[in-house]
Amino acid sequence: MSVRDPGSQRNNAFDSIRLLLAILVVYSHAHLLGGFGEEGLSRFCKGQTFAGDLAVIGFFGISGFLVTASFAIRNDWLQFVKARLLRIIPGFYFALVVTAFGIAPLIARLNIHGGPWVLSSAWHFVLSNALVNLSRWNVGEVLRGLPYPGSINGSLWSLFPEICCYGGVLFIGVIGWIRNSRGNGLVLCAAILILNAAIILSEKAQAIAPTLLTLTGWAPFIAAFLVGSSLYCFRDRLDIGRRSSLGWLAVAILLLKFGGWALLGPIVLPFVLINLAYSFRLSLPFDLSYGTYVLHFPVLQLLAAIGLNRYGFTTYFSLALIIVFPLSLLSWFAIEKPFLGLKAKATATA
Repeated sequence: MSVRDPGSQRNNAFDSIRLLLAILVVYSHAHLLGGFGEEGLSRFCKGQTFAGDLAVIGFFGISGFLVTASFAIRNDWLQFVKARLLRIIPGFYFALVVTAFGIAPLIARLNIHGGPWVLSSAWHFVLSNALVNLSRWNVGEVLRGLPYPGSINGSLWSLFPEICCYGGVLFIGVIGWIRNSRGNGLVLCAAILILNAAIILSEKAQAIAPTLLTLTGWAPFIAAFLVGSSLYCFRDRLDIGRRSSLGWLAVAILLLKFGGWALLGPIVLPFVLINLAYSFRLSLPFDLSYGTYVLHFPVLQLLAAIGLNRYGFTTYFSLALIIVFPLSLLSWFAIEKPFLGLKAKATATA
């Protein structure tokens, strides 16, 4: 299957894979927010990782591939910035507003142990987080007494490092590392992978590494993004498709089962998913992955406030998906798709 047009929905299964990754994040957060303890994947890999973390690394790997393609195909930094902002910001603001003014009041009303919903707290939540870098995690005290009172929409945290990665693509694109000097991008990727390994293996490396990578925990996600970006830049020298996906999938399973995932997962998982995306074609008429990702967390908190987690994980998780998918459709048709229509005409969308 050709990889000339990485963003074309007709030639790959990126949208389907991203939706599966989003569902995996919901699965992981349902364990946390419902108070169900350790999830199945964490037990399988003996605590090396968990489903949500694995899925977010997968998102970053795919994003690195597609966003680098977006710059290369446009080759116009202004159109690239416009396209990236139109893809991520409208849906983010929609999620903030729905969380603060739609779901938070319901939680306050239904959570008998929680505090009241206050309009000023809702505005504070939205305005404090308007620049995408989350600094306000709750709307007042509406979550008090729930199994996880730490955040009302914790899944939004990953959007800021993702935007930072977009900035990195913009930089290497403008200086010519995507089209002309792609080897330099590979060196950068290798450097971040080595630094991530050093942070894992050495306390001294943790002390001298940039705080952006150590204190935030972003290192494996940025590493996966750069691996995806490098895969795009060297796609002409790689056998991307079904044969490669099976081999990389086997490596991933072995790492998860027997160890080494923290070191090699950010390399292996982008290879698995990008090869898998070109192994079959599954076009979706709409993209639910982003809406599912940014809206599921407050929905799970709402269901916990109602007490539906008492009926078991399967019921809790299933009800969350039943509610989140229509909200994601609303986000897609009312917010995301109209804003994507403002993007400059191009052959790739990520």
